[in-house]
Amino acid sequence: MSERRPISILYVTYDGLAEPLGQSQVLGYLERLSSTHRIHIVSFEKHADQEELPALRRRLTEAGIGWTALEYHKRPPLLSTALDVARGARTVRRLASAGQFDVLHARSDVPALIVDLSRAPGRFLFDIRGFWADERADSGMWTTSSTLYRLVRRLERRFYRRADAVVTLTNAAVPIVRRWMSSDRVPLAVIPTCAAIERYEASAPRSGGPHVVWCGSIGTVYRFDLAVRMAATTDRPFTVLTRQTELARDGLAGAPADVRTVASADVPAELHAGDVGLCLCEPSFARTASAPTRAAEHLAAAMPIAVTRFGDLAQLVENEGVGVVVDDESDESLRAATSRLLDLAADDEVLARCRRVARERFDIDAGAREYAALYETLNAA
Repeated sequence: MSERRPISILYVTYDGLAEPLGQSQVLGYLERLSSTHRIHIVSFEKHADQEELPALRRRLTEAGIGWTALEYHKRPPLLSTALDVARGARTVRRLASAGQFDVLHARSDVPALIVDLSRAPGRFLFDIRGFWADERADSGMWTTSSTLYRLVRRLERRFYRRADAVVTLTNAAVPIVRRWMSSDRVPLAVIPTCAAIERYEASAPRSGGPHVVWCGSIGTVYRFDLAVRMAATTDRPFTVLTRQTELARDGLAGAPADVRTVASADVPAELHAGDVGLCLCEPSFARTASAPTRAAEHLAAAMPIAVTRFGDLAQLVENEGVGVVVDDESDESLRAATSRLLDLAADDEVLARCRRVARERFDIDAGAREYAALYETLNAA
């Protein structure tokens, strides 16, 4: 009996592999799948990250993963994205003509457009990272009455209808996504943003006591302003780990904080058991489908979290007792929420519960197995 050939995946991402999300949410899965699947990645890399690409290429070669790195363009607005899409579609078409791919895996809307325009053969997996058009409207980049917003919404509906399978990050998004899909029989999987749990499980408390921690992006829909206010209600140090250091300092408006950029590989060493993490976004329809990576990382490091009501996080925090939900922005309520969060962080049982929840809900090994199962389903269809 002949051995089955590996399933061949063409994975398209508009996030660069040199970026933190590319490291944790693309390579984190694909390196685990590369021993049993034939994988080629098309990514768009920012100019500022070019020095990191040779080491990344060696890493991917060692993992047996093919890689086409295209340059990401930001200016002029819209036209640069259109040119990236055209170049990406040509690249996908060329790669597909050189060797058949069983699955075309598009990570979010721009890659979905690239795959759609390429007309490359293969089963189409639409892996949404949120409701993209509505996220841009939330951030003020677009208005819901604009031609661009309406065009992207139509394209999104096309991708949902064309998809042979869809991945979403949250259970809260499932009924909405299912309405937009062409059939109830098309596979729809919920795979949240996961973390390499074992990298965080060795975290230990700080000798000087807990810190209040913000880790990740600032601006647009993120409520860094609430984080600053919460940190100000306590005498605990405030640590801000972000690439957007200037934006962070502007948001602090002189308030004391340790603001630093940390390489993706070094984040586990910067998170300490008993610290508290702030995962605060503006609640909205768009955020129904959002699941920030930082939540998984904080819980894996035994850090209780403060969240606003978006995606599945508030329900998780309330059901599992691993943090607080911020519903009221008054000074008194924020002070009470921060105090409660620090009380939770002083309880060893709570810290153990944080780690357990991370293992059960956000283990990247389990996430990779879910992707593998979905690839198998698509290949067998």
